[in-house]
Parts: sequence; C-alpha cells; structure tokens
Amino acid sequence: MEHFLSYSDSNDRYADKITTNKYTQGENETKVNTNILKSKNILEIILSQKDYNYQILENSEKTSYVTKKSLDLSTFLDLNYDNYNYSKKKFSKSMVCNSLQGMNNLTSILFYNDYYNVNIVICNKANKFYKTSVKEYPEYLFIQYDNNQFTHMEQENFDNNFDDILEVSGDVKDPKYTLKDVINIDIKDTMIYNLFLKPISNYKLDDIVTIAKENNIDLMNNGKKKNKKTLYDEINFMKL
Repeated sequence: MEHFLSYSDSNDRYADKITTNKYTQGENETKVNTNILKSKNILEIILSQKDYNYQILENSEKTSYVTKKSLDLSTFLDLNYDNYNYSKKKFSKSMVCNSLQGMNNLTSILFYNDYYNVNIVICNKANKFYKTSVKEYPEYLFIQYDNNQFTHMEQENFDNNFDDILEVSGDVKDPKYTLKDVINIDIKDTMIYNLFLKPISNYKLDDIVTIAKENNIDLMNNGKKKNKKTLYDEINFMKL
C-alpha cells in the first residue's frame, strides 16, 4: 500500500490541510480518497472520524473547535474519572486532565481510546504499527505520521503484529523511527487500569488455573500448557 502525504504551509490553514490521496490496495483493488485531512494534532484526526459536530463545521471553525474539545474532554474526565477503572497510581485524574489540555501526549491518546471506544493505531512509512490500547475494542482507527503531520489511513487488512509502543530506539529522520519521535511519551506503562487479580505472588498455580476455568480461558496453547504468568495476564485482560 502506498500513502501519499504532503506538508501544508506554515500558516497551517485548513484550506491547505486538504490534499487528494490516491493509492492502490491489493492486486486489483484501487481506492481514490479526496479531501484527506492532515494535522499536527492527532486529536483533530480522531475528531474527523469520530465527531459529527467537527465534521459539519466550516474549515475556518475547526481549529478553535479542536482546542475547545481538548478542554471539554479534560472537564469530562474530571467529572467521570471513577467510571473508567483507572489506576490512581499509574493514571491519576490530575495527570490525565493536564495531559488532555496539551497536544499529542500518550496519556491523552490512551484516554481517547476509551472515550471513543476504539483502538488507535499509529503507523509510519516503514509499516511499523503501534497499537495504543491494551483493550480489544472491535474498531481500529489507523493514523499515519509523516512529514510532521498526522492523517487518517485506510487499513482494511492487518495481521495484528504490532510494535512495542514504548520502544525507545530510532530517529525521526529514519523511516523506522519509533513512537517517541512522534508523540510525547509521558507515561511508562500502558496498563493503566486496576487489575481484577491481586499481585501474582498471592496465587498458586492451581488457584490461577481454577480462575481461568471459571472464565472459560483455554489452558493450552499449541498443545502445551500455559504457564502461570500467561494465565494470570489473560484473566486480567479479560476482566478489563
């Protein structure tokens, strides 16, 4: 798949943030997309796909809407934080609310996943895909980063082989640059939720096996028994 992205002018005006995008996907399948939005703010790309109020605005009104939406999301989380089962130690209310008022912070993106019920996947030209949610929402939202801007990317077929969101090597000048060169990695752990189980040291293997059976979790993988840590993680992920 080829993606053709161009950089907008320094004024970042919306009329200049629209380009024509034509690419081929598959041997005989060609898609033509027009009016492809490019933005330095990943939230704007998300709004262009998930927010009807943004979509119906005149281009001249969209910049202020994105700014206001950032503040609205911060206020919303302040009032609804307890509904999200977030770990107060890893993902505190003040931490997330402050992050939401900024731009392109990983903390904010982790919240966008939950707010919009999507798996946001950030990708680059080297076909590295960074899935930003540990949850398995049915909808994936692919966002490509190139030339200092984000754009929505159509991705109908993918193999679920995602790259480590917290990997630290790479250079933005290299096509294999990592996510840290694209967004602000302002959190060290993407498991931001309170876990269903206590720390693993509180359980014997038989205890974990019993809980796994109660939750219809397969104890085998490719003919081999899953170990205690694997079952422990699968139980916690199921309960998120």
